[in-house]
Amino acid sequence: MLSEMLAKLKIPKQQRIFVNRTLNFEDIKVVGFDMDHTLALYKRETFEELAFVETLKKFIAAGYPQELAQLRFKHDFVIRGLLVDRARGNVLRVDAHKYVKDAYHGYRRLSKEERYQLYNQQSFPVEECLSIDTLFALSEVQLFVEIVEFMHQHPGAIAKSFQQVYDDIRLYIDLSHKDNSIKAKVLAHPERYLKKDKHLASSLLRQIDAGKSLFLLTNSTYAYTNQVMTWVFEGTNEGFSSWHDYWSYIITDAGKPNFFGGAAPFQGLDRSGQVVEVTVDQLQQGGIYQGGNAGLFETQSGFRGDEILYVGDHIYGDIIHPKGILNWRTMLIVEELEEELPKLAKLKLELSRIYEHIHQREELDEKLQRLRSKIGANFRQSEKAKTRGDHLKAEQLLGENAKLNEAFSGLRQELNTLDETIKILIDHRAKRVHPVWGELMKVGLEASRFAQQVNSYACIYSSRVSNLRYYSPFKKFLSYHENLPIDS
Repeated sequence: MLSEMLAKLKIPKQQRIFVNRTLNFEDIKVVGFDMDHTLALYKRETFEELAFVETLKKFIAAGYPQELAQLRFKHDFVIRGLLVDRARGNVLRVDAHKYVKDAYHGYRRLSKEERYQLYNQQSFPVEECLSIDTLFALSEVQLFVEIVEFMHQHPGAIAKSFQQVYDDIRLYIDLSHKDNSIKAKVLAHPERYLKKDKHLASSLLRQIDAGKSLFLLTNSTYAYTNQVMTWVFEGTNEGFSSWHDYWSYIITDAGKPNFFGGAAPFQGLDRSGQVVEVTVDQLQQGGIYQGGNAGLFETQSGFRGDEILYVGDHIYGDIIHPKGILNWRTMLIVEELEEELPKLAKLKLELSRIYEHIHQREELDEKLQRLRSKIGANFRQSEKAKTRGDHLKAEQLLGENAKLNEAFSGLRQELNTLDETIKILIDHRAKRVHPVWGELMKVGLEASRFAQQVNSYACIYSSRVSNLRYYSPFKKFLSYHENLPIDS
């Protein structure tokens, strides 16, 4: 019903807002936004390659083999939603039931038996793995994959465990962000690393004109935020002289996810980024702050719980915590949908064929079970016939079973062939979405672990903030996804 309505409105599917739970926008008084990968969209290939290269430089300078300088960033391998088993050096694709459907050690794909022995024999603790929840993590995981592959190709060249290697990657990529070796290059050439969204400003203005307040809540420093937001909003609206004018509150250096459950005070800043108030007693409209916590924000802004919608891209840092701790409403930005949904639209016929084969398989399996039951019944009756001395009847039943077993064997082979065909079709379709991992929200035909998290914590989700322009600021988003299997 909802998809038909949206189709009539001519909203492309990749620009729609998807609803997990009913959300009445009329009840939302204030909308908060993350900056990186939410308001400011990065060109992933150039930005992640920059992070990869800068981190690798520090790796080598710290004593890792000089040969690592030959490593290159591959933009089409790692995706969001994967798990990283840092202890074993593996990258995993997991479904919503914690079943590991695919895994790589470097660029070597683990066999089904290896996956079974390592992960699927028993339910393994996913919390011990690193979850790739944000696009910022792609560069560090890609570097990990490259180094694991290097260690496989050059045994003994790196005398460290996989866990130690990943700890070093984390150390050096954090350092690359802190010492501005990444950010300085972004700010020097923002057009190389950032995207312009011509509809962003008007989308925010629709919310403001509807009487809603907006706030910016980012972990980035004010200095970086100021320059990025200046570039993002430059020339987008003649009525606003500065990007500052869109926001009732600007909060930088927020320290998410601790912001949502911590107790840090707000510090007041001026527009040059200097601290002008060490401990803020009351948030002011149009104020610029750093640090702070969500409890203070609610108390000092006057907004409460489900009056607040927070929009971000990080499932763990932006969505799970405000939803789970504070009952804020949440909107997740899933940029990948913009590329993935048009691909999936072109694969509708392939999906229909897969389900046709699955339906055939179910019918065939039912025939097999009826044959199996008939064979079992005949054998039981033949044993009874032998007991009462009716050997002719027993031989007739066993003779019938010989024919039934032949038919069963043929159907069994047909079923095996159909299973293999279905598997090939599913794999082929998945690789047309992504050559290694397939869909973001699906593992084969099952929901992915990432999709499960999105469904559990994001009230709504979409590919970018500016998709809000298609919907009224007073719209009631209704969920049609609460059906149970018994409702089908």
